[in-house]
Amino acid sequence: MPPRRLVLGGLAVILIGTAACGVSPCSGGRGFSVSLARDSGGESSPITAAEWFAVHGGVWSDIPTTGWHVIGSPGPATDVRSGSMTLQVLQGTDGTWQVASGTDTAC
Repeated sequence: MPPRRLVLGGLAVILIGTAACGVSPCSGGRGFSVSLARDSGGESSPITAAEWFAVHGGVWSDIPTTGWHVIGSPGPATDVRSGSMTLQVLQGTDGTWQVASGTDTAC
C-alpha cells in the first residue's frame, strides 16, 4: 500500500510504512510508523494518546479504544499495549504525548 498523508487534529502526518492483514492469518504481524510534523499539541498521557489515536488515527479500524497500559519503563518514549496491539508514544516539548508507531502481532 503506498504511503498516505493524513491530517490529525491540525498535525500533518505521513505514514511511512503500512501492512494490512489479508483474509488468511499472518505470521509476521503488521506495523506502521508516522512522521510527526510537530512535537507539541498531543494528549495528556501515553494512555490518552493511544485512546485518541485509536479513534482518530485512521491507520487501522481495529485498534482497541480501551484497555491500554504502559509496558516497560516510562520515559519520553514509551510503549503502551492493549491486547495484541503495541503503540510507541513520544512525549513532546510541551509535555504532551503522541503515537509514533505501532505493531499488531495477531492480525
